[in-house]
Amino acid sequence: MDDTGLEQANRVKRFIETHCTYSKGEWAGQPFRLLPWQWDDLVKPLFGTLNGGGNRQYRVCYCEIPKKNGKTELCAALGLYMLAADHEEGPEVYVAAADREQAGLTYQAASAMVRSSATLSKNLKCLDSRKRIIYGAKNGFLQVLSSESYTKHGLSPSCVIVDEIHAHPDDDLWNVLTAGTDYARKQQVVLVITTAGVYDKNSIWWKLRSKAQQVAAGIAQDPRFLPVLYLADPEKDDPADEELWKRVNPSLDQIFTLDKIRQDYEEAKNDPVDFQNFLRFRLNIPVKSLFRWMPMDKWDACA
Repeated sequence: MDDTGLEQANRVKRFIETHCTYSKGEWAGQPFRLLPWQWDDLVKPLFGTLNGGGNRQYRVCYCEIPKKNGKTELCAALGLYMLAADHEEGPEVYVAAADREQAGLTYQAASAMVRSSATLSKNLKCLDSRKRIIYGAKNGFLQVLSSESYTKHGLSPSCVIVDEIHAHPDDDLWNVLTAGTDYARKQQVVLVITTAGVYDKNSIWWKLRSKAQQVAAGIAQDPRFLPVLYLADPEKDDPADEELWKRVNPSLDQIFTLDKIRQDYEEAKNDPVDFQNFLRFRLNIPVKSLFRWMPMDKWDACA
């Protein structure tokens, strides 16, 4: 990364840390401070890696990270940057999820940030009933979309933020938002942040996850695709290993403590359904079913 790219990445960081605040919990109203993983693994490479033409190299960033590591607030802050500060004429920022309630979580965080900032609230208008934030001076907006109902062809997004793509019932919304939509945008950003889902080799989540793993391992080449992965290996890793918990939860000791994961593990280890959720939501290990009546080791022991 050269000095120009680093300055572009730092510009994103300055915007977030100057104008954005946390929207919930004990930090509500306090200035947003990018966590080390958010800066080093995602924001800096995504916005600071430039191609030969001086534009951003990466178009798609796929980030798979366990729950409660701060993804919703990060999505909100980046969505506001892409709307208000990316020097894009007529910016269109879409926040997409499987349903409007899920997509609305990012909108709620973003609108709270707008209302907490004198600068943002002066320039941006929040329309809560439509889950839309308008930037009149640039004829731009941030808009929530869901896969439940849409007639969305003909969009020209400058930024697409996709939350929990594992929950999308099909790839229709993904295709509408990404297939050929960057023709009029030199630096379109597509940010996917999700946890692991239920294994389905035909799902858009599994396809993107597989590509991200292949790119990260150097098996596949795509200079416009940035993988950011915090995954446990179901074949090699022990779900009870506390070092594993630390490795795949980069916000540990920043947002939550190791004791919280210990508590979750102790509560889940003897309940098959809860344990499935622990594997998915804390370790990003895909599961084959959401419902298992009895662990196979317990079944075998009954013989």
